[in-house]
Amino acid sequence: MIHLWRTENLARELANNTLSERDSAHYMMASAIIYTYLSYAGLWLAGGKDWMLFVEAALVICVSLIGINECFKANGSIVGKLFLTRFCALSVPVNFKLALLGVALGLATNYGFPHIVTESNFRNPDLVYRISSVVIAFICTVLSYWRIAHHISSIRSFENFPKQQQIVPF
Repeated sequence: MIHLWRTENLARELANNTLSERDSAHYMMASAIIYTYLSYAGLWLAGGKDWMLFVEAALVICVSLIGINECFKANGSIVGKLFLTRFCALSVPVNFKLALLGVALGLATNYGFPHIVTESNFRNPDLVYRISSVVIAFICTVLSYWRIAHHISSIRSFENFPKQQQIVPF
């Protein structure tokens, strides 16, 4: 059961290590929805009042829910262990790399789009730009969850191999 209001109940479950793996996944899903809502609400309030913003937010939420579920399955579903820890830890390096990719794509779009997507090439360059930003957000979200699921699977495969003797450097 997810505790949305009584945080001390969740803290008690975490302290007693009684939070189930399924509930861990539900917390990740709820967190993804809340985070996406806050991000896109901020964009809306900042002046991005456009129907494409709603499409993008809906796509990101759908991909996030599917992606978290796939990561949960990659971790072993209800018989897995440490889902929250693994997911959160792996999301840092995966999303750091995607953030760098996002900066590169943003710069390329900012400087390249005005030269490629012109009114002589497209009837509505602004719409092409907005659609491409939705596609980029979709692809980056898919990549994020795909890579996290991949690395969670690799953790499970590492657990199945006997531990190698560690070599201590001088």
